[in-house]
Amino acid sequence: MSTQTAVEPATRRRGELPGQLGRFAAVGVVSTLANLALFALFASVMPNQVANFVALVLCTVANTAANRRFTFAASDPTGPTHRDALAVQVRSLALLAVTWTATAGALWILHHLTPGASTLVATLTVGVGNAVATVVRFVLLRRWFAA
Repeated sequence: MSTQTAVEPATRRRGELPGQLGRFAAVGVVSTLANLALFALFASVMPNQVANFVALVLCTVANTAANRRFTFAASDPTGPTHRDALAVQVRSLALLAVTWTATAGALWILHHLTPGASTLVATLTVGVGNAVATVVRFVLLRRWFAA
């Protein structure tokens, strides 16, 4: 007979790296597509750097909430409280800074290499910067939601 409690399986699921990577990737794909779509939309009416920042702010809040719930199972009763959810959103500002630095830097480089680049090229450039920041984002989120 096993001596496991009902909490142990949920804790193991939360800490399981392959499952977390899969869920993180799924959330990330949706978030990245939303971010790129918003960037392309906003870039048609505002400067690229402003469009990048606005799209990132909107998507960071949604991405962090989705990863909290789906990737790291932090919404289960044995995980962090809802008060902790606010703390995680505040910490997501650090993730925003990492992602913004990577994407703004990529746009800056693009602007200096190809000043008249199209919105499509700028959008792809933001995508590359976003991909670079994704690795840091996963490591930080995993640490924050560790059981």
